[in-house]
Amino acid sequence: MASDTPAETAETAEAEGPDETAARTARILTEITGMLVEVVGDEFLLADEVTLGTTFNADLALESIEFVALAELLHQRYGSGVDLIGFLAERDMEEILAMTVGDLVSHIAGAHSPATAV
Repeated sequence: MASDTPAETAETAEAEGPDETAARTARILTEITGMLVEVVGDEFLLADEVTLGTTFNADLALESIEFVALAELLHQRYGSGVDLIGFLAERDMEEILAMTVGDLVSHIAGAHSPATAV
């Protein structure tokens, strides 16, 4: 199935009600959590430990190589519409250090629909 364009995604997001938005957020959080477990290993991260408020720096202690691996997984899942490196490049160091999983979920939800959206 072809992925939505950013304009179609914005229209879809505007048309979504609170239940659909919550379901979409939960789905993206679950996908990101799976990617994080794949990147850092399940011996270091239990999937139920990741919430929207989990920080990449203080809570997960992600290293730069792990961010690169996460960026690759995001690209594989969501295509070029979700560019983690570009997303990080738009932030200053304090914002990057304080970034939460919820920030990334919001970026994905706003930037691009998953290529295999149901």
